[in-house]
Amino acid sequence: MGRAFAREAAQLTGQSWAVVNRDGGAGVIGFTALSRAPADGHTLVFSPASPLTNAPFLMKAMPYRNEQIEPVCQVFENVFTIAVRQDSPIKSMQDLVARAKAAPGTLSYGHAGNGSVPHLGVAAVEKALGIEFNAIPFRGDGALLPQLMGGQLDFAAPALSSIKGKGLRVLVVLSEKRHPSMPEVASLSELGYPAVIPGLNGLYAPAGTPADTLAKLQSLCQKVLETEGFKQTAQTLQQVPAYLNAEQFKARIQSTYRLHSDLVPRLNLEKN
Repeated sequence: MGRAFAREAAQLTGQSWAVVNRDGGAGVIGFTALSRAPADGHTLVFSPASPLTNAPFLMKAMPYRNEQIEPVCQVFENVFTIAVRQDSPIKSMQDLVARAKAAPGTLSYGHAGNGSVPHLGVAAVEKALGIEFNAIPFRGDGALLPQLMGGQLDFAAPALSSIKGKGLRVLVVLSEKRHPSMPEVASLSELGYPAVIPGLNGLYAPAGTPADTLAKLQSLCQKVLETEGFKQTAQTLQQVPAYLNAEQFKARIQSTYRLHSDLVPRLNLEKN
């Protein structure tokens, strides 16, 4: 999605956009680089918001402060699921909850890593319903899916974009509404369960970037999301563009930060 964004932005601006992968630390390495970059609008990050909403509660010492990062716009929401293999005896979300209540802590599920969006999403459901699963962290969806399909896990919480063609049965999407790529599957909210915040993905600049530069970038975001090229890539990747301006994006990030400040300490995770 980031490369598609850069490709369309380059065409709209007539400038060259270089995409550099800065992986590691669940996004913290990339945001650290951004916090130290010149605030001139030429160095940006395209990323989930988790280095701002999750990482501060998972690391002993943060290499940057959230105030050093300036959210520019939200581009899309990465929606996660609760999925089982096709022959699983778990037939529905209601069935899953009933089994968890009957045998606390015994149902095993895989997620993309401690403190990841799906981990905290399922943890929020556990907290709200007073149930407990056996959470098993993996290094991303690619590592957990073979274990789920092989029957070593009772269920998993992969991204919807990760499970196309995998032959899994999706019990629910972890969002407030149904997803266009899987309209037959109910959302958590629709079933009466607490809403879970999806992965919030967007564009960020260093704090101190001039207001007129930020305004131009925000306008560019909106234009990119309206291009056919970006829409087609998003559809291929089973993602739905969901634009928010800077003010709206900041408010959503802050709300998620407050939610996690209460939730994460309850999980007793070892800080890195």
